[in-house]
Amino acid sequence: TRSWHMKLSQKLAALMLAISALSASSLANDAYQTHCASCHGASGAGNLSLGAPNLTLFSDAYLERQLLGFREGWRDTSDPYTQTMSAAVGALDAGVVAEALLAIDQLPDSREISVAKAAAGDTDRGADLYTAYCGACHGTNAGGNDALGAPSLLGLDADYLARQYRHFSEGRRGFHIDDRYGKQMSRLSRSLKDSSLIDDVSAYVAQLSQ
Repeated sequence: TRSWHMKLSQKLAALMLAISALSASSLANDAYQTHCASCHGASGAGNLSLGAPNLTLFSDAYLERQLLGFREGWRDTSDPYTQTMSAAVGALDAGVVAEALLAIDQLPDSREISVAKAAAGDTDRGADLYTAYCGACHGTNAGGNDALGAPSLLGLDADYLARQYRHFSEGRRGFHIDDRYGKQMSRLSRSLKDSSLIDDVSAYVAQLSQ
């Protein structure tokens, strides 16, 4: 709801003002470790086997927007990973979410990717496709652009990237009226209709972090 979003923003602003206080930092870390670390890892670097992405290279604005989206139904919950995340966020009040976001902001940036298998896809072809269809928003080196609502793609494994792209192209993300940037990505995602091309781009982006 709008009220929950306002409370989250207010709580986050208050916590940021108190960042220098050890008690605030400790409270934030406790919230992250209690509610997020079991999937995303103590360092925030993610867990491939659980479908949980690296959080450390996402901007505060992107993370806040996605958490709101999970709570407000911006994603199709037929996906089991989305079900898990939506349920987890829905059980938390705005104060706890703000504390967790503060803790994530304090985590050191990591490009580490836990890869269980080699990424499928032709990275050379993926490089050309990325330049043609993705770089204008996500940046030449995939570092993202907050002004365009485009997150950093660094530190994300190829399976996660391909799954999210397909969710956009299949209308499972970017369908909600309030998801402004998701709708933008949903439209653009239709540029790649061949599944193998999505794998190529995902493999290319994943190797940028290596």
